[in-house]
Amino acid sequence: MTTRLLTLGTLVLLGSAIIYSFSGTSGYKYPTGAPAGHTGSPGDGKNCTFCHGGTATAVTGVLTSNVPPTGYIAGSTYTFTVTLSGSGRKGFQASPQNFAGNQLGTLIAGAGTQLVGSGKYVTHTQASNSATATWNFQWVAPAQGTGSVTMYIARVISQPNVGLSSLVINENFSVGIANIFKTGFKVYPNPANNTIFVDIQPTESGLLTAEAIPLNGMQSKVLYHENVQAGKQTIRIENTLPAGYYLIRVTTPKETYSEKLIII
Repeated sequence: MTTRLLTLGTLVLLGSAIIYSFSGTSGYKYPTGAPAGHTGSPGDGKNCTFCHGGTATAVTGVLTSNVPPTGYIAGSTYTFTVTLSGSGRKGFQASPQNFAGNQLGTLIAGAGTQLVGSGKYVTHTQASNSATATWNFQWVAPAQGTGSVTMYIARVISQPNVGLSSLVINENFSVGIANIFKTGFKVYPNPANNTIFVDIQPTESGLLTAEAIPLNGMQSKVLYHENVQAGKQTIRIENTLPAGYYLIRVTTPKETYSEKLIII
């Protein structure tokens, strides 16, 4: 009888644990990356407390970038660094959005980070127990005239210590339109399969490089590297890329253009 009672008691405890671990704000743990949509932005409407419990507080010093004080330039790529210090396991999720929750610009995963939510969010690939943990990712600025962008970020340092922060990135409106206007630039078809075409109109003859940057953080690949003449033209590229999401970056002697491309 005693053995049976112990067994029943054990089952009750196990059942309680299962109910707890699958209830709404139970304390789910995501050591290999947070699920999409938990940055605490107005558009997301939720943060890491949804899974880790507790109450989120405003924090500072979490996110830094090399965007100059003068602001971002459309199509340029910038590096962001997440720094978390303290005792316990650490992780984060970030996303560049407007107040409505629309993604602005393109994220590129770095070492130890990954993209989720179709590239809208960047998060850790493995939670860290280091006293000070750092992660890096890149962001390609959106089209000219987008205006200010807010990089929202939620971080966890030892459950349920959830902190929310944001970094406002202003646009540099002092740059001349001729320097950033994508006249005649187009990457197509999109999605692409066997062949990729790039319409380009370099203002100066010289070396043109087309590079595919995987949005999952893998190594980039040069697709085209040839001298071209100034003026409107179409570059044909026979695709050797595996299926996935890419940023196609084209560099000429005077301009740098970029466009997101899906390979199917």
